[in-house]
Amino acid sequence: MDVRRLFWPVFVTVLAAATLAGSELVASLLVPSWPARDIRPIAVTSAPGIAYNDWSLRDRPRQFERPADIRFRSVLVGDSFLEGAFIRAPLSAFVEERMARAGQADAETINFGVSATGPPQYHYRIRDVALRLKPDAIVLAVYAGNDFVMRPYGSLLPPVIAERPLPSLLGAVAPRTTWLAVNRLGLSEFGRANKAIDHEFEDLNAWLALPPAERLDRVAAHMQRHYFPKLDPATIRQILSRGDDRFWTAFADRPSDREMLAGWLLYGMIDWETGTWTMPRDAAEADRLDGAQMVDETLSWIVATERLARDNGIRLVVCLIPVGTVDPAYVAFWKPWPKYFSTSLSADARHLRLAVALRQTGVPFFDLRDDLEGVPGTYRLTDGHWTERGTELVADRVTRELNRLRRAN
Repeated sequence: MDVRRLFWPVFVTVLAAATLAGSELVASLLVPSWPARDIRPIAVTSAPGIAYNDWSLRDRPRQFERPADIRFRSVLVGDSFLEGAFIRAPLSAFVEERMARAGQADAETINFGVSATGPPQYHYRIRDVALRLKPDAIVLAVYAGNDFVMRPYGSLLPPVIAERPLPSLLGAVAPRTTWLAVNRLGLSEFGRANKAIDHEFEDLNAWLALPPAERLDRVAAHMQRHYFPKLDPATIRQILSRGDDRFWTAFADRPSDREMLAGWLLYGMIDWETGTWTMPRDAAEADRLDGAQMVDETLSWIVATERLARDNGIRLVVCLIPVGTVDPAYVAFWKPWPKYFSTSLSADARHLRLAVALRQTGVPFFDLRDDLEGVPGTYRLTDGHWTERGTELVADRVTRELNRLRRAN
């Protein structure tokens, strides 16, 4: 055998291995430690009133080994509804408060809520991290607004790179390098969903304090410059001024869960209100146009995750989170922007179909529509997350469901 023919394949292999080893060494100095890097694809820092633990979760410090005084351990898995960045504490804290008041000091509820993630991330976050906690129960929260996915479970080979904990070719051999690359290149769902504009959030919310005419001038000019350079400025101003400036009333000061102005919200409003594609005008039309979209794909991830938990001796229950259409105040607020509100109608149609599909699979679930339907003031008007009042009602229901699972153990 001519050993010279083996030189380049061996050389390239050794070079690639050395490069990856070197990049992992460098990345280890820059990325969060495990399990934080397999929980959240971006770096977070605590702020006044919002504390994150060393796992990058909005929760008090946790440990894998179960504390000696804990007899029932549960994990709540979901997105920003569980992270609760807009309220005084995450849902898990509200649940623990209720259990403690009921004399259940031996119960622990761990928050695995991470913004801008969905069912695929939930599945692998449970598989790679939550299972090591050996919980007695898992509550998997699925939000109708943005948790529906197009790719079913097990349908494709892993991509070259993906946000952790999603599997990828690079992630299998260089997890730290993968986290760093995804973070720096904005490849996560969070990075793709938020346009990088320096100081945008701070500027938008500072302009809220300006006189109405000047506020509108600043915001409209910002949106045209950064998002809609070809759109007539008068169109932007007209959209933002509808309903006697009703939109701006959402940002008035209040004791808790104050509404904040974000670029993605303004972009969505203007984009949909100027859109020419077919949009539903009511619930029946939404069901006809959008009700079946992505339901089977999303269901496949839920079923796979429930099976994963069951195979490990853990009870899992799915919590369906409806969009703000259940809140009369939310519906009334968005009437001047019917096209943008149609996104909520479409999401609600998928929510209803998913509930029907879940019943057919036998996967345990409960629907928060039963608790929130018709109750005003449960959803924030702008970003559509729960208010303090909504979180309190949800915490009551989740606590009841966890107690039911505890009694069944």
